[in-house]
Amino acid sequence: MLKPAIAIIVTLVLVLSAPAAVEENHCQEAGTGTLITRSAFAHGYRHGYETGYHEGNIDINMARNPRTTFKQFKGVPLGYDQRFGPKKSFELGFGLGLEAGYGDGYAGRTFRAVDSLRAVGGGLGAKPRRHDAHDVFFDRGVTLGYQDGFTASHTRDKGSEMMPVDMQSIPCSFHPSHKNEAGAASSYCDGYRRGFVLGHLDGLHQAPGEGLLEASK
Repeated sequence: MLKPAIAIIVTLVLVLSAPAAVEENHCQEAGTGTLITRSAFAHGYRHGYETGYHEGNIDINMARNPRTTFKQFKGVPLGYDQRFGPKKSFELGFGLGLEAGYGDGYAGRTFRAVDSLRAVGGGLGAKPRRHDAHDVFFDRGVTLGYQDGFTASHTRDKGSEMMPVDMQSIPCSFHPSHKNEAGAASSYCDGYRRGFVLGHLDGLHQAPGEGLLEASK
């Protein structure tokens, strides 16, 4: 089962190597570049999934037992650059993408990160909304939406059929800390719904109540 976000962040800081020079092309990726540019979490997820998928493929092809903790990925580079936005958000996305990608790579499933990000990034404008000029609330929405979507996919009744969710039907509640944040509600909820679908899609690929990696052990 996925651990609290803060635990994953702390663990990633401890076990992943410092970023090297970044050769970045994800921001220009067709269909996903806008989402990745506007959300550090989504950008980190893209990096993490690709890394995890590669590592999973190697482990299964070498007949190794699956890795079960983030500590077993010591030395894996984040590929972070300050141009990508808040590092903590990027790190959290990286950790959750790493988990999803490793599970798919080890199980021999299709590399699906690009299709998933395209599905949730469709129709997203390149410019931030007026009350969220730096996409702070949008990125926060993507982050929390992912975690809620993943959790929701694992709380279904045993044996029930799990169907993809309609993004527009996802409820969203925004509680600003003070009055000048109230205008950011639409930006936050836009990010939340997109993140929810991404997390939900990842949850469909894991058995209910199970998680591949643990933040610590």
